[in-house]
Amino acid sequence: MEYEFLFVVEGISVDDDHAVGIVFDQFDGLLTRHRDRHLLDVTGLGEDAVEAAYRVVARLRRALPALRVVRLDPELVGVGDIAERTGRSRQNVLQWVGGERRGDQPFPEPEGAVGRSQVWRWAEVNQWLNLIGVGDGASAPLREEALLIDLMLPQWQRDLDEGLPLVKILCAQDAWRAERTAVMRALEDALRQPTTRRTVCTLPRSEPDRLAVVCAVVQDPLSAVFDQIAPDDASALLAVRGEDATLHLLGVASRALPGTVPVSDLGLGNGATVGDLLLELSSRSVAPTTPLALA
Repeated sequence: MEYEFLFVVEGISVDDDHAVGIVFDQFDGLLTRHRDRHLLDVTGLGEDAVEAAYRVVARLRRALPALRVVRLDPELVGVGDIAERTGRSRQNVLQWVGGERRGDQPFPEPEGAVGRSQVWRWAEVNQWLNLIGVGDGASAPLREEALLIDLMLPQWQRDLDEGLPLVKILCAQDAWRAERTAVMRALEDALRQPTTRRTVCTLPRSEPDRLAVVCAVVQDPLSAVFDQIAPDDASALLAVRGEDATLHLLGVASRALPGTVPVSDLGLGNGATVGDLLLELSSRSVAPTTPLALA
């Protein structure tokens, strides 16, 4: 899904023709200056607003290393702004706000007040307008999503500076939920260790800034691991605890990538489980850090 973001940024300027050109040519974005702030209007794709924000921030940092994304601009609007953006009268907007029109769809709660006038986040107003068929069809982070993005931005940028991907943990909720949760907790501890972080950085990935981690149990069929890897995530990390409760982290790829070893080369058939894979690896000379191609 596509989301629109209005970021407050530092490190680049509207006076820098090179930066402005990259923003426009590579991101179809717009860099503007409002008083002493630079604003970057750009779109990003993701399963939700938070993932889309990370992906566009990572792309921006690769293209413009000096760029620092400070926060999202809440893009606050008053009654007059809403009227101007929708081509409606102020009276019409006030009727929406007061519930006199479209009362079956309550108008969003205001973000606060400027003087005596209420203001709203444009993203939430536009979502409401889309519901009644008069919005512009765009999606942007709502209040809770925007707060989470602002909270995560410093960590994302530190990780990008270190070459670390965004780790997306996949933990199925089934009969083995307790065991998978234990794997997830052990994984979170391991990812704090420098050696684990270096290993993660070296795994082949179709997208350099993201890595999916599948929390598995030994009973899982390998095919179930494959099913959890999204079509645009050619590679992932398999996290599983062995019989001695040791955490194993195995690079897996949904297709052959340079440096991977096909699972078929290990003699494992279609019905093989994660436990079969661990057993096979323990009896062979394949290094634990060697990524395995599942197909």
